[in-house]
Amino acid sequence: MPFRLLKYKIFDAASNMALDEAILESHRKGFTQPTLRFYGWAPPAVSIGYSQKMDDETISKIKSRGFDVVRRLTGGRAVLHFNELTYSFVASPPVLSEQLNEAYRQICQGLILGLKHLGVEAELGKSNKQYKDFSDCFMATTQADLQVNNKKMVGSAQLRRQGAVLQHGSILLDQPQDLLQELLDTKQETKIRHTNFNEVKGEAVSIEEMENAFTKGFAEAFSTKFEEGKLHEFEEELLGQLLLQYSK
Repeated sequence: MPFRLLKYKIFDAASNMALDEAILESHRKGFTQPTLRFYGWAPPAVSIGYSQKMDDETISKIKSRGFDVVRRLTGGRAVLHFNELTYSFVASPPVLSEQLNEAYRQICQGLILGLKHLGVEAELGKSNKQYKDFSDCFMATTQADLQVNNKKMVGSAQLRRQGAVLQHGSILLDQPQDLLQELLDTKQETKIRHTNFNEVKGEAVSIEEMENAFTKGFAEAFSTKFEEGKLHEFEEELLGQLLLQYSK
């Protein structure tokens, strides 16, 4: 059976996180096949890790600048969803390994192949013990991330729930180097925080072209085909319930 593709759409922060969780639960219950989704954020937002601490003053400051704030169901540090493309992938064994690091590698291989189709060579990052010292996801690289020229371009996080796996992440396209640091009111230790896809590519690429390239990359990585789909009725029903949770 082909994997499901949910094509790029733009939602608010609460809807994006509710959708990812609804897709995870639907797959866990056996209602839907492995699913690849692409999405954007309006208004732009900062998502914070499930266990990450952030004080009310900082959250208020971020919102006063016109950015939304939402807590992810995955771990990790804060991610700025502005001038970027977000992906999510949901699957379970035997499609994905039961080993955490290997599952990250499998999914990241789809991203690496997708970037290659776009003319950009990326590689897996390495573990950085200082990662938890930062409040900003892109200030350090882990084995779940992709880097180009030793600078992070794609940051990802994963959640496992009774065998089902959700991995989602941010692909930076043209994001200011210091914007998230300003929003978090933290001192940036380096002027070059990350690598933007547009800078490496030398031009901007349409979202449609990127979506097609990454879908092709995932199809190759998992030796499968993707078929454009829509939300299952279970996902639509659960989405309404989860929106209340993520809108708090």
